[in-house]
Amino acid sequence: MVTRLLLLLVVLLLPSAPQVHAADSTPDRQQLMQEASELFREANQVAPSDADQARELYEKSLLRYRKLAEAGGNGKLYYNIGNTYFRLHDLGRAILNYRRAQLYLPDDENLRQNLAFVESRRVDRIERKEKEKVLETLFFFHYDLPLPVRVTIVVVAASLFWLLLIGRLLTPLISIWLPAVSLTIVLLFVGSVAFDSFYPPPSPGVIVAPEVTARKGDGVNFSPSFTEPLHAGTDFTLVEDRGSWRHIELADGRRCWVEAFAIDLVSEGS
Repeated sequence: MVTRLLLLLVVLLLPSAPQVHAADSTPDRQQLMQEASELFREANQVAPSDADQARELYEKSLLRYRKLAEAGGNGKLYYNIGNTYFRLHDLGRAILNYRRAQLYLPDDENLRQNLAFVESRRVDRIERKEKEKVLETLFFFHYDLPLPVRVTIVVVAASLFWLLLIGRLLTPLISIWLPAVSLTIVLLFVGSVAFDSFYPPPSPGVIVAPEVTARKGDGVNFSPSFTEPLHAGTDFTLVEDRGSWRHIELADGRRCWVEAFAIDLVSEGS
């Protein structure tokens, strides 16, 4: 009887399945998506024999995908946009939209493979700081899981903790380790959520211009920060937004200023 009661409560406390947004299933959106997909497939077919026609078809497909994203993006849509930009040899915007797709599809293996392949074709080879690599390995759940997922885990784990604790008081068949493990999960993920609340993660972005001269200040009169320009696809985090210039930090910790037109943030449009 106790076991059945616990199972019933667990089912009731589990989050319900996400609902499909009505905007994603409207006839207009479905038609646009179908047109974009058909144009993309047609472009793939003619690409080996007619590069110019293929490019025209890819651009038409991209126009439709972007129109859909302007009305409301999702992981699949940004993934398709990234694929199309890659076919158009725009590495910067391909990486940018793959990263946007990751916000919705953090565990998608095809997305991960595509992103890794496109990143391997970047001109700039900038290694991340060793400290960040260690932290991301130790606290993988904090870096790999989106905030809504971590909040859901807190709610479910906390509910399980109390259910298991009550069950333990009612019957010795439930090991004391079960509520202990649940409590540990709660504490870890509460700490993760709280950390993001007090220390919001920096805004990530990608250089989308073919190349841009990084400077030591917010103006063309400042000296270049590096001997070579930065190229499309290079990742950064935003430090400061100052008019037509952006202060950015590269993956290895170096900071510089670049003109705003040359970059885009993962959190912005398509």
